Amino acid sequence: MNFHDIYMPKFIEVFATGSPEFTSSCIHTLSGREVRNFDREYAKQKYLIKNCRLSATEFEQFDAFFRARRGEGFAFRFRDNLDHKVSGQFVAKGDGKLKQFQLVKLYQDAISPYVRVISKPVKGTVELLLNNNKIEREVNYNTGMVTLQKPLEKNQILTISFLFDVAVRFAKNSFEYLYVSDGSIELSPIELIEVI
Repeated sequence: MNFHDIYMPKFIEVFATGSPEFTSSCIHTLSGREVRNFDREYAKQKYLIKNCRLSATEFEQFDAFFRARRGEGFAFRFRDNLDHKVSGQFVAKGDGKLKQFQLVKLYQDAISPYVRVISKPVKGTVELLLNNNKIEREVNYNTGMVTLQKPLEKNQILTISFLFDVAVRFAKNSFEYLYVSDGSIELSPIELIEVI
């Protein structure tokens, strides 16, 4: 992945609406039954920035950011203000072997819980608790892999809290804008797509 470890300007992020998108296909049998296949195991996040008006200064900052990413060329960090936190989530019960694991967020459901892989945790926010005591760890902030100093002993309970971002890119290599009579600049809708 071509990735720049940088955020889009915050004054743009507040205009974003998000949506998780699954991909599935369907086959109908001769008896009329439906067989549904999941083409992708995980949902891919999409965000749409719309109804966005900027000052001339803000527009210059966004224009520079877009050009620096070369349109679709480079992904960047994006904060989904409605879904960016994990708090006190169970990770594992010690077995004497576990020393490394991938960050995930668990979406609880009585029938089929959903697990989302997290690859872009926010620096300085990953907190591991072993039997309710903080422990040292190494975190790769570009992959979401966590390495413990030593394996968990049997029956030790590991929980985690952290903030995370989403790696996204612009969906198109161009964007449109319009000068408004009040001096502001209106952006046409801009789509962002998660890069997995």
